[in-house]
Amino acid sequence: MAIQKDNHIDPNLKARWGFGGSEGELTVGPQTVGETGGVEHARTRIEGGAAHNTGGGAEATRQALDLEAVNLLAAGLEAGVLNPVEGDGPALRIHQALSGLQESMQRLAQERDEARDELLELKKNQTADPLAELTAAQLKEQLDAKGVAYKSGDLKPELLALLKAAQ
Repeated sequence: MAIQKDNHIDPNLKARWGFGGSEGELTVGPQTVGETGGVEHARTRIEGGAAHNTGGGAEATRQALDLEAVNLLAAGLEAGVLNPVEGDGPALRIHQALSGLQESMQRLAQERDEARDELLELKKNQTADPLAELTAAQLKEQLDAKGVAYKSGDLKPELLALLKAAQ
């Protein structure tokens, strides 16, 4: 089976009126396609300032309004601010998605800060003096093992000071 050429936008089959060839001769065909606005001119851009095919002129189109809202949102983001958006077009959907991301980032930052504080507290507790957690009886046992004399009525802070001095 032979593959047929797709002639949907084939400039060779889309004839245009124009001048070509020798002087005074009128030709129809591909010689004039580029000169008269052929296929390369088939696409048009959305005009921002007027309604299309309505006979109106000054009223902006929906696409132009949506594009303007997206541009305002982008300008705010470039300045580091997530500005609120009016309307219900694509700019609102982008704003909602970015707001969700912003809330997630804030929640993650808060969880990070809490975890950091917990780690700092654990580190602080690990570097604390392990002798301070001993009871008076345990301090007396260690003093006895080192042969340090103490009074039987000495309190924990005094026993702790004696043990630190002995080390």
